[in-house]
Amino acid sequence: MTSVDTKQSSTQMNQEITRFIDYLLDTNSTSDIAYNQTMLEKNELYQIQYNSSFEEVVDQKLKQWKEFDQKQQISTVTENKLWNDESETDEETSSEDEEKQTSQTHSDPKEQINLKSHEIHIDSISECQRLLQLLYHCQQTHVHFTDLYFRTLDRCMKQDNEKISALALKQIALHLFDGVNDQKERQHLIKYLPKNLSASTIPEIHKPILAKIQSLMSNNESTVISADDLDVLYPYHARFLDLRREFRDSTHYFIDGDSLLLSIAHHINVDLISYFGNTLHVIFIIERILLTLYNQTHQCNYTLVFFDCHHQYYQQENSILNLIRSSLIVHLSKNIDKYGPSKVQRFTSWLGVDYKKFVQEEKPHFIFYHDMSSFDLVKDQLLSQKSLEHLLYIYRLFGIYHQYHLECHAYLMNKLTLTDAYIKCFQIEFRINCSQRVLKNAVRILPFYQHSTVVEQDRWIEFERQIMNRMNNQDDIRLFLYIKTIIDLIEKNKDQLEQQNLFKLLAPLLLLHVALLIRLSLIDRHLPSNFPSITFSSMFSQLIVQFQQCLALSITSCLSLRLWSKITDLFDGRLFTFTLYQLNQLLSKASFDSDTMSIVNDGLSFLNLSTSKNTFYQTVEMLIQSKHVIISSSSMNETSTTIKTQQITQITNPFIDTYLKPIISNADKMMFNFVDPKDICVTRYEGKYHWHAYKEVGDEISRIRNNDKDFRNTKNYRYRTKQQQKFYSYFTLYGNSLTSRDVRDNHLQIILPTVSTTITTMDAKKKEKPQKKADKIREEHKQEKMAKRAETETDQLTAIYDILKTIPCDNYSQAIKLIDESLLDFETSIHRFDLLKQKFRIQRKYLQSLRKKTILTLEEKSILELLQVAYFATMTEMIHLEKINDVFDKKRKYLEELIDYSPLDREKWYRFQLEQINSRLPRRELGVPDKRVLDFVPDEWQVKFLDAVDKRQSIIIVAPTASGKTYASYYAMNKVLKDNQDQYGICVYIAPTKALVNQVAATIHSKFGPIFGIFTRDYRINMDACRILVTVPQCMEILLLSPSHQRWCQRIRYAIFDEIHCMSGEIGADVWEKTMLLINCPMIGLSATVNNSTELCQWITNVENERSKLFKTSNPREVCLITHYERAADLNKYLYTNRELYSIHPIGVMNAKQLVTRGIPKDFSMSPRETLQLNDLMNAQHSDSEEKQVPPLAEYFSSDWIVERSKSNEYTKLVCDRFHDLIDKQETSTIDSIVKSLKPITSKVVQYPETKQASSLIVDFIVTLKEKNLLPCIVFSDNRNLCEVMANSVTKYLYKVEKNLRETKYRMQIQELNKRLELIELNRQKMKPKKTAKSSSKRHHAEDNLEEIQMTEEEENNQIFLSGHEQQLLNGILDEGTLANQQGCNRELVDALLERADKENPRLVSYMRRGVAYHHAGLNNKGRVAVEALFRNRYVQVVFSTATLALGIHMPTKTVAFIQDTIYLDALQYRQASGRAGRRGFDIQGHVVFIDIPLEKISHLMISAIPDIHPHFPTSVTFLMRLLHLCSSAKDIQDAINRSLIVLQCPLMAQKTWKNQLIETQTRFHCLFTLDFLHRLNLINGQGHLIGLAGLLTHLHYFEPANILLVYLMDTRLFHQIEDQFEIITIFAYLFTNMPWLITHRKYEDLSEKRKKAKLNSKLFLEPISKEFRKRVEVYNSIVKEVYGCYIETVSQYLRSKGNTQEEILPFSNISFTQNIDYDNGTFEYQLHHHHSQQDGNTSSISPFAALSGLTHEKYMSNYNPIVGSWDLVYDLDLSPKVVPFIDIDCCDHTNTAYHLNSYALDFYKHGSETLITTENGLNSGDTYNLLLDFQLVLSSIKTSLEVILQHESKQVDNKDFEMLSPLYKSLGNVHRQYMTKFHREFPDRNRI
Repeated sequence: MTSVDTKQSSTQMNQEITRFIDYLLDTNSTSDIAYNQTMLEKNELYQIQYNSSFEEVVDQKLKQWKEFDQKQQISTVTENKLWNDESETDEETSSEDEEKQTSQTHSDPKEQINLKSHEIHIDSISECQRLLQLLYHCQQTHVHFTDLYFRTLDRCMKQDNEKISALALKQIALHLFDGVNDQKERQHLIKYLPKNLSASTIPEIHKPILAKIQSLMSNNESTVISADDLDVLYPYHARFLDLRREFRDSTHYFIDGDSLLLSIAHHINVDLISYFGNTLHVIFIIERILLTLYNQTHQCNYTLVFFDCHHQYYQQENSILNLIRSSLIVHLSKNIDKYGPSKVQRFTSWLGVDYKKFVQEEKPHFIFYHDMSSFDLVKDQLLSQKSLEHLLYIYRLFGIYHQYHLECHAYLMNKLTLTDAYIKCFQIEFRINCSQRVLKNAVRILPFYQHSTVVEQDRWIEFERQIMNRMNNQDDIRLFLYIKTIIDLIEKNKDQLEQQNLFKLLAPLLLLHVALLIRLSLIDRHLPSNFPSITFSSMFSQLIVQFQQCLALSITSCLSLRLWSKITDLFDGRLFTFTLYQLNQLLSKASFDSDTMSIVNDGLSFLNLSTSKNTFYQTVEMLIQSKHVIISSSSMNETSTTIKTQQITQITNPFIDTYLKPIISNADKMMFNFVDPKDICVTRYEGKYHWHAYKEVGDEISRIRNNDKDFRNTKNYRYRTKQQQKFYSYFTLYGNSLTSRDVRDNHLQIILPTVSTTITTMDAKKKEKPQKKADKIREEHKQEKMAKRAETETDQLTAIYDILKTIPCDNYSQAIKLIDESLLDFETSIHRFDLLKQKFRIQRKYLQSLRKKTILTLEEKSILELLQVAYFATMTEMIHLEKINDVFDKKRKYLEELIDYSPLDREKWYRFQLEQINSRLPRRELGVPDKRVLDFVPDEWQVKFLDAVDKRQSIIIVAPTASGKTYASYYAMNKVLKDNQDQYGICVYIAPTKALVNQVAATIHSKFGPIFGIFTRDYRINMDACRILVTVPQCMEILLLSPSHQRWCQRIRYAIFDEIHCMSGEIGADVWEKTMLLINCPMIGLSATVNNSTELCQWITNVENERSKLFKTSNPREVCLITHYERAADLNKYLYTNRELYSIHPIGVMNAKQLVTRGIPKDFSMSPRETLQLNDLMNAQHSDSEEKQVPPLAEYFSSDWIVERSKSNEYTKLVCDRFHDLIDKQETSTIDSIVKSLKPITSKVVQYPETKQASSLIVDFIVTLKEKNLLPCIVFSDNRNLCEVMANSVTKYLYKVEKNLRETKYRMQIQELNKRLELIELNRQKMKPKKTAKSSSKRHHAEDNLEEIQMTEEEENNQIFLSGHEQQLLNGILDEGTLANQQGCNRELVDALLERADKENPRLVSYMRRGVAYHHAGLNNKGRVAVEALFRNRYVQVVFSTATLALGIHMPTKTVAFIQDTIYLDALQYRQASGRAGRRGFDIQGHVVFIDIPLEKISHLMISAIPDIHPHFPTSVTFLMRLLHLCSSAKDIQDAINRSLIVLQCPLMAQKTWKNQLIETQTRFHCLFTLDFLHRLNLINGQGHLIGLAGLLTHLHYFEPANILLVYLMDTRLFHQIEDQFEIITIFAYLFTNMPWLITHRKYEDLSEKRKKAKLNSKLFLEPISKEFRKRVEVYNSIVKEVYGCYIETVSQYLRSKGNTQEEILPFSNISFTQNIDYDNGTFEYQLHHHHSQQDGNTSSISPFAALSGLTHEKYMSNYNPIVGSWDLVYDLDLSPKVVPFIDIDCCDHTNTAYHLNSYALDFYKHGSETLITTENGLNSGDTYNLLLDFQLVLSSIKTSLEVILQHESKQVDNKDFEMLSPLYKSLGNVHRQYMTKFHREFPDRNRI
């Protein structure tokens, strides 16, 4: 090899290593998992010969970080100086002044932005951390990296940036913790440490790390480390999110069983301490959790995994926990068969081979576990500090191992909030991986761990044989487990005589206990909580613990086939203790039921123990005498608990009386008495301000900016007119972009005529019926017109042939292009046929020329593929024009030529069509033109829709994205507009987002003119005068609940709800349902992704029936359901890597287990080619099978020579049915074999994903799409910054391409042009004096002068004329340097939009000029509109977008790409976003590409079912107040009452039969008790009218229940006592923000103290609340608990009285613990049932399962926590904070552990910096604006409400209320003003149109 070659090779390797390290350090786009995986795989780069390359790159990085940090410091200083120089008060500029400024400062749209000026932010801290990890990994396995590793550590330690030096220290600590190989290495590490580790000069950030290093240096071996040290060595980032979609859509996930068990064992209402605990309560709660998770998908898509390496740390410490674990594992293994295969697995260790294999088979999407960090290590009552420290350490490693080694996401059940509507928990991401050495040292089974052995199993078999002979009449496994355990313990204690004797004494009591467990109904074991205290000796307690431990071991050893259904109920400590107490009380009188005694006697007989009648009380007597059992002297209260009767205020008005009538009639049987409102008016004012009347706060609608009013009130008429013109010009511009015709695909689909057409001549005679004179004239005119047309076409044809002669013979593509363009102008069949023949001849020659070549280039292969399609299309049209019947005979030669096979084989011919023609198979236009819609031909489902609109029916449409749902709905609008009998009727269009509102409004403006109105949270315009209102659900709800707009709402004739699947969203989704119920008109619901459309249709039908009854109409409206799952265009899926697209077969990314478990989604589809592939593989697998196969192609398609697409779709259904059959038969091996063959990448050479930095990867990808003619494209990413980075990278690439061309290819031309321009300029300078002299001559020469000037200018213009290309070369953008479609766009529209967006988005506009853009919620309105419109216009070809373009926005494209995996990319978003690809009428196939997304995630996206629409609880406290206000203030009261009744009586939730009674009962009683609650808070009077500050409260209905507490705080004058504005904002932050940190208490204290000393910008945590604030919260919550505690009891009592008894059944396994209660009279069991059970009288709200822990209703309410909900109640009631307005100010979880809240709102109030909020407070950049905006809206609403109230009060004679409110307004108004100043400064003009 030459020196030159060596140098080139070295350069290439340097570049490769640079790309490799750049990819690894790119924290913006390379995930931690991808980083770790790539680092481990690239061993070939770590060879010694490349060491110098690594050194060079590392040096560059260190230098780059240093320079960047220096720039940042200078920038920070400058920014602070500018900040201080700004004035404290900012005066707002008037609209007119702003308009003047705009016109003056408007920049030139042609001005080019310097692309180099956009610097990408460098995250030097994260990059440094990754680099140190990389070098550490390298030096561990490659010695030659040692010097570089230590040298880099040294340089990092010397960096000025304290954070980088801290990272170096952390790396040293990690190195020491992993273990040091030799003393030399140890000394090498130590020398980098400060000499004096306690010196005062050491930065605070270094101290905890140095402390850990000191600790590690003193220990030679790695030990368990503390929680604080864990955070130092293995930091994490956690976010509290609603992850319901992840749980719902995941094909499979794991739940760690041990941490779930420990988490629930710490539940505040679970008691495992008293009386040795019980097994059933914990398992009951776990089953409730498992059922709720199951209900998300109605499939068991999870597996519980238990690990002995976790169990060993609590097995010996807590016997009842050990027993629960054993029984739970067996129970889940044996008793939940109805949910499919076993959903529980037990492993020795998660490092074991068996677990790793299980993970590879199951492919879990995430692991769900509790990390133990929330437990109090010191005060925990269940486990010791040592055990918890071990568990905390092991679970930290557990999460790291799953993230990095098994590539699972990790979600924590810490602070789990679980309901059917949402699942909120922490998502955790670990920043650093741990070594295998650390893992192996930590995860190992300790010697003391007890587990089942083969010997013990053999003993069970022997024991079973003995039992079969002696106790054949008993079948419950629990009895035999007890007997076996007693035998084992007697044997175990044989050397300890005292213990053995005591245990023999205990044995009869234990047998009695298990007999009672078997015999008693669970409801009879709800024992009183007040029986005397009983204590036990240490020996007695030790024996019970031994018994429980031995019993747990017996369960795991037992192989019996007896009845295991009740295995969860193995021990009940309260029952055991209560039995001892009763035996002591009754002595010899104690007796037991005969069936109970039969069980006991069988056991005693088997154990050879005495079966005397007095055995039990004698035993108890002996235990008491020996002081092993000590009973307190206090007597037990034998009577049942007295039922308290609560007083409820009786509020009455027509609405309330009607709604509550069904339950009021039974009020005498309830637990409350009605009280007249006047009798309790004194107590309701205690400590609160006394309001007498409603304080008017104005209509909520009036709060929204009214643009109409702004225009009218402007004094400057010209400005007002201009603003209106600008507004409508904007919508005209926007509308044009929506309605202009799109650019069609170059290779169109083949359309077959509905009736075949033959070649005709113009003089052909037709037989016609006699015509009328008028018809005859029309016909003659038509014939004359056709003759002229034919004559014109003849001339055109001659001209075309002449042009073709000038084209070179071998330039086939140019000739074909000419003919294709010409064919568009030919209508006469004979001329069209002549031109097609000419095209066909050229295509044949072209095809033959390509076939002759032995080797084709990639470009030629692509041409050949497309040429075959075009050849087929031409031949198809010609044959149909000729009307040839026997094509196979007459056109055989051409068919053989096309498929390149002779003689013609029909099977191969049809196969060719399916494989090669594929998506372009001929389609016959089945639609019939409909005069009702002139701009498109409707499909059959659309005709059905039009018919339903004509009949004024309600309609639900489920059809794919881009199928024409929205455009069909414009017919309904037009129907309302054209109704002459109702000229004031209104159509309302409800869209989910503001962006979609603007789009629909623009389309309406384009179609119907300025008859639309808009109403969003930002502004409203033309709302009252419009005929079509476009709004969002929240604003529509405001309208429907507004008394002042009731008449307006009664004019609504149609309501169109777009994207109705948003009903299942997270926040605010219930508004959709309420709005649908509040309207009184037919509705249209549109969506592409609804699974339970039938259920939805039935619900709307029920609603219409109820409306008909209440409004007394003759017939209810009919409801029409339209479902259409077939896409107009196929979606081809690909993986992208290394400049190639690898096709994904939809089956190829699945596996047999997923398919058998989940099935195939409803919207699953395959292209013809994919269908053929699947069928071929099934045939190969079942070639000799006797089963009925899909017919051969030649047989199935034999009726015609072509395969029509409709026929192909039928064939696809047959193939799918056959594949479904394989799934149904669970032929997993066959399915997996098929899947393996269909994998997208089978070659090991191809690497996916590609290890390349996202910024360069995306450039390669876009270039690839351009080469393959797959633009335009939308690339979706949830990372805003990445979207901008990618847009910048592509634009820079195009700029460099252009620059290179200017310097090479076009250099000479540019030089020539410059010379030419110089000459022209020289001539111009010479002519100037002549022009001046002539023009200044005397008047009589004026005409001559003018003529001469004109001639001179003409000469000059002729001289400087440049072609378009020449202008580009000099000043413009070259075609090669842009993706923009500069020729095919609407230039006027493009210029207008670019000019409009340029001022506020100059960088974006510079991108768009090159055909590239980005789009996200942070982009202002002008930028968003420009991007959307220019993309639709095909000027912009590539958009990098977040999910903002996925939902409803009309952005059809050819290709959609997804880059990088995030939790936000779920099945719903995937379907919505991918639906953008494949434009109806323009593309016959769409393309979806995955870039750097794991195959497992792709599989998860494709196989996940379309989600169901999820119901919501129908009411809340504030919503009821709004209904009360509507019914009391409306002009048409009956209309208001009827609509209010419908919304409460017809919720979607009640659609499910089994929930109907529960929801109806709960809703009515909730109304009843909420009225009492509101009256107590002085918010309503006795007639249900709002009073006091109720109006202020209802305006904050988005923030429930914080709005209620806020008004209570105002009423109690809290804010009158506070002067510190930061304390006020802290209170508001506690009320209106809820973002918990995952942090230990000690770390919180350390961080708070450090940040306080360092005086950092953000506090991070909200400070503890004041005593006064806490006192008021506690009083408020006591009212809530008193009212709603009675509500819970009342609902439970009512449901029981109706026979709704499910309380003794485990919710998930459905195992019943009900027994025959026919006990012998006077026995212990009889007394329990009739006298002691707390369930007597059906009054208890507590589940009998929870009662085993001694839980009572009083204790439940005392411990009340909304996060716990109804887990412990007898019925699954909705107790969410909107329903029960309890305020958990401490943010506690179910264990009563408090979580610290993020102080982002307070911090922003202090510093006003969005950057600091994202970097320090850890907020996602995409969420920051919306979170801060929500807080601003709260402050604004309160300020405005108080302002309106004071305006009214100032006019009143009595100013008492004014005096109370004035200081409140002053203090809160000041806080609002300060916040708004900072908010507007940070986010100027964010949502301005």
